[in-house]
Order: sequence, then C-alpha cells, then structure tokens
Amino acid sequence: MPQNIVINNKKIGRYVIWSVLVFLAIIVLSSSFYTIRSSERGVLSTFGKMSDEVIEDGLHMKIPFIQTVKRVNVQQKKFDGKEDSYTRDVQTSEVEYTINYDLVRENVSKLMKNVGDDYHNRIVVPFIRSAMKESFGNFAATEIVENRDAVRRQIEQQLRETLDSNYFMNVQFQLVNIDFDDDFENAIKEKQVAEQNALKAKNVTIQVEEQAKQTKAEAEAEAMSIKAAALESNPKLVNYEAVQKWNGQLPQYMLGNSVPFIDLK
Repeated sequence: MPQNIVINNKKIGRYVIWSVLVFLAIIVLSSSFYTIRSSERGVLSTFGKMSDEVIEDGLHMKIPFIQTVKRVNVQQKKFDGKEDSYTRDVQTSEVEYTINYDLVRENVSKLMKNVGDDYHNRIVVPFIRSAMKESFGNFAATEIVENRDAVRRQIEQQLRETLDSNYFMNVQFQLVNIDFDDDFENAIKEKQVAEQNALKAKNVTIQVEEQAKQTKAEAEAEAMSIKAAALESNPKLVNYEAVQKWNGQLPQYMLGNSVPFIDLK
C-alpha cells in the first residue's frame, strides 16, 4: 500500500475520533445544564434518590447521566369533582364542586418524595369527600337550598384545617351545583310557588285594607266639612249640639250665686 494512502487513512481516523469526542463533549455539556422556569420548582435525583432540596427558578448544573431533575408546576391548582352526599334528613344529592389551592413551594421536594405526582387524588380528594359528607350531614336539605353558602364555608374551613399545611395553602372551595332527588326538587318548587301565591294574596289584602281606610278617612273628612259649614251658617245649631252633648248634670262648682244658663229658645 502506498505511504500517502496510509497517511490519509490515519488522518481520517483522527478526524473521526475527534469528531466523536467533540460530539460526546457537546452531549455531556448539554446534559450538565438545565433551567427551571418561574412557574416551576425542581427536584434533583441522584441515581433515582430524590433530594430534599428544592431547586429555584434559573439556570443550574447537574452531573450528566447520574443526576436527573424533576420539574414541578407550582402555579395555582384548580380541580373539578363530583361527590354523592346525604343531608341531615337523609336526602341524597349529587354535588359538583371546584377546589383551588397552592402548593407550598419550599416543600415540593418532600411532597414528590413522600407522595408523588398524584398528590391530588391521593391526599386532597379523600379530605374533600370527608368534609362534604360531614358538612352536608349537619344541614337539612331545605336549609342547604336556602343557604348553600353556609355549607360551602363549612367545607372550606374544614379543608383548611385538615389538609397538611406543609404541602397545601390558600384553599378555596366552591359548590358548582347540588342535584337533589327529583321528587324533593319538585316539592321545593311547589312550596316556593305556594309561598309566592300566599305573599301575593297577603299583599292584595293589605292593599284593599289601605284603600278602605283611605276611603273612610275621606268620607269622615267630607262629613266634618259639611257639618262645619252647617254650624257656621246656622248659629242655633251650636246650642243644639251643646244640648245633645249635655249629660243633664250641673257643674260641681259655681261662682257666686249664679247658675249656668243655657238658652233653649
């Protein structure tokens, strides 16, 4: 084989080796750096073992092929759900709800380490179910219909007290819809219609009574006006009115020897 061919093969071999080394270096370097966004927190694992340290947002380094990073979204969480509950008077209801909460950011590594990604279903949902059953059991169905917010506040307060404050904060709970048994809902509607009709009848009665009072007052005022006009035009009617009101008894006191005199002519 010619010497120049051997030299060229050696050069090509060196190029290939250097290319592979550069490629590996690029992979190693790219695997050494990672970024955490402001809406995230990172959890670092070494050979699969999670660290208790929470990685803040920004640019960070890790050991390639040995360490891995798990990104946890720490934006406010919102979940919708549905549960069956019983009221104090044993009325069944299907309840749709919405819950919002925040994760305690400095403890997300412990949450991932001790619970995992499915923390909502494993921790939050059982507490929601318990709080709803207890709170609905404290109220009769009609009380819930008339004051649903009282039930909501009780559930929310219980969740704030029972959910682990190391992991969850800013809990907000809303009742979206409460679907009672059809027979009960029909009875509620009939009751509301009856109450509205009774109120309407009461208002009509009050209106009639007020009109009657006003008519009577107007009649009395007119009679007084006629009487006053008659007395003014006929002075003798004044004495007549005095006689009609006199009870036949003389006054119990007198001035001198005079006797009260009434002109009866």
